[in-house]
Amino acid sequence: MNEVTHSLAPDLCIQPSSDANQQAANLTNWQQEYDQLSNGRYMGQIIERRFSHIHVFREDSNRALKQACRVEVGGLWLGISAQQKSLHLNHAKVSANHMLLRSGGVDFELITPDAFSIYGMVLDQHLLESISEQVEFGLGDIDKLCQVESQEQAIQLKNYLALLLAPKPTRWSSHTHEALLKDFVAEQLTLKPNTNTHLESPYRRQKIMGQIKQYLENIDTSNPITISELCEAVHVSRRTLQYSFEACCGMAPQQFIQRQRLNQVRRVLQDATDTRAVYEIAFSFGFYHLGQFAKSYKRLFGEKPSETKKTVNK
Repeated sequence: MNEVTHSLAPDLCIQPSSDANQQAANLTNWQQEYDQLSNGRYMGQIIERRFSHIHVFREDSNRALKQACRVEVGGLWLGISAQQKSLHLNHAKVSANHMLLRSGGVDFELITPDAFSIYGMVLDQHLLESISEQVEFGLGDIDKLCQVESQEQAIQLKNYLALLLAPKPTRWSSHTHEALLKDFVAEQLTLKPNTNTHLESPYRRQKIMGQIKQYLENIDTSNPITISELCEAVHVSRRTLQYSFEACCGMAPQQFIQRQRLNQVRRVLQDATDTRAVYEIAFSFGFYHLGQFAKSYKRLFGEKPSETKKTVNK
């Protein structure tokens, strides 16, 4: 479906508070109680956007808190420190790059330090069931994955959520943002492959890759491509898609697609007739974080995107 037919991202809502329990009450679809643990007047806020099936927010507090929490039954909470500060989940210390997962209807406790911010996402039951069909996990397995650490994915998620919760997010539609968020969560819930070889015939793998190539050639390049989107397009699970890319391309699907788009950007940068700025070209190929794009571009090509453009314009 064309991007312009979708509505823009929902409005940003900011709710300040001067009491810890007032802030706890401001988060709907939760049962929770906050205890202030450090001295001084409390100041905090919740910054949020509410999509059809997912609630995205950042919670800021100037004082240390003990948070007794429970998400509504059927849903799922994913949380991650917005800074480089650790916190405690159920009395266990977790690092700033741990993605924390708790299923709905399950009590858990957070202890957060002074001057702390945390990103949160709550998926409703409809979206969670949709993900579970794709990633081949049972809803009862969620709490076995309650802490997932991946520095690269954590940085990507924090960058994206910072952009999404800014006063003016990207011009992508609500549909695209929700698809990206769904894909981030699905990636965390994908069970690690076991030691058995996944038996897909060479013909089957080639057919899958052919379908993907055709799909990628006919989509709007300005929208990011999610793994969930690819799975739905060719009707395979995330695991099958992963094995197919590794067998046919020697790399994971995310890496392959990113490099393909970086090459597309490079071809445009080498076109002297294209007068757009580097950031405009990058965004037209779905790169939403310019610093991360520039780093990936230099890693792949050995030069900055601005250097590529400068060489062509000499």
